[in-house]
Amino acid sequence: MEAVVGEHDGIEVTYGELGTWVVRNAMSVAGPVREVYRVGPRDASDPAAWRTEIGWPVFRVT
Repeated sequence: MEAVVGEHDGIEVTYGELGTWVVRNAMSVAGPVREVYRVGPRDASDPAAWRTEIGWPVFRVT
């Protein structure tokens, strides 16, 4: 699970970093990605307080 702090703008960069990590570590995707909004716009008006977790189930390729 990867944590994203702050605004959701640029979240695609985090997805890119996760994808790079998956490839570099000989992993493959095992299911759908999920986002968990621990603190979001409904909880805090200041985007700096937002916390999003990105879960990407992967498995090692052997």
